[in-house]
Amino acid sequence: SDPVHSCHRKAMEVLGLGNRALRRIPTDAGLRIDIDALKAAIAEDREAGFSPACVIGTAGTVNTGAIDDPQALAKVADEEDLWFHVDGCIGALIAIAPENRSLVAGIEQADSIALDPHKWLHAPFEAGCALVRDAEAHRGTFATTLECLQSAPRGLPSGQWLHDYGLQTSRGFRALKVWMALKEHGVEKFGRLIDQNIAQARYLAGRIEAEPELELTAPTSINIVCFRHRGRGLSGEPLKAFNTEIMMRLQEEGIAAISDTTVHGQHCLRAAITNHRTRRDDLDLLVREMLRLAREIEAAATPM
Repeated sequence: SDPVHSCHRKAMEVLGLGNRALRRIPTDAGLRIDIDALKAAIAEDREAGFSPACVIGTAGTVNTGAIDDPQALAKVADEEDLWFHVDGCIGALIAIAPENRSLVAGIEQADSIALDPHKWLHAPFEAGCALVRDAEAHRGTFATTLECLQSAPRGLPSGQWLHDYGLQTSRGFRALKVWMALKEHGVEKFGRLIDQNIAQARYLAGRIEAEPELELTAPTSINIVCFRHRGRGLSGEPLKAFNTEIMMRLQEEGIAAISDTTVHGQHCLRAAITNHRTRRDDLDLLVREMLRLAREIEAAATPM
């Protein structure tokens, strides 16, 4: 989709294909891939002599948390004989959340899924994960024969070398911290915490909608809330500068670590709730302090 994460552009460039090989598809009102636009783009590219290879769906865009329709994308990929990859770095783990797993129904049809345990599994940086449905295709892509690392029917070399599943030969044991967390806490607890964060995001969205001075700028799908202060009589760049100043003061005063982004050309603030320690009182504080800071900034800008 057009708000695709920058890692995909990097991947195209590392492959030597270049950024132009990554086709951005327009999104609908819910900020999901427009399926008709996707089909049209595939047809246009083939007519122009290109060979589409992969459809990238997103389970939780980095800007707004929007989730593409995995089942519709899987159907298109199957009909067009394309690889179906899901960028689930933010939202794939919703599949373990009892109350919200239906949001990613169909993700299991993907040929590959990327997810980040350093988000909703609370693993320390860095910890990323790629799941590939076809293990033989996965290994066949990266496996090489090195004289000192020959396989054998017995002993240490009787298993599959992990370096045959990726670019690295020497690598850290990142999986240990993920495995230990799952053994200690269990999948069910992490699923409940994901549901908790999503409920908190919906609560924050409701608090914002209840404040005349604030407004939501995108639908709240999962744990990401996009919003801004309306600013008294402001628009365009002055409104952006006003909200940016609020954000920086929130950070500098140690109140909240929110960020900002741009959604369909509109600047806004962004709260991504992933901490298991977050409470609704924290979200009430965020709204209250935003309004206070806005009043202070407006008062400072008013001529005496």
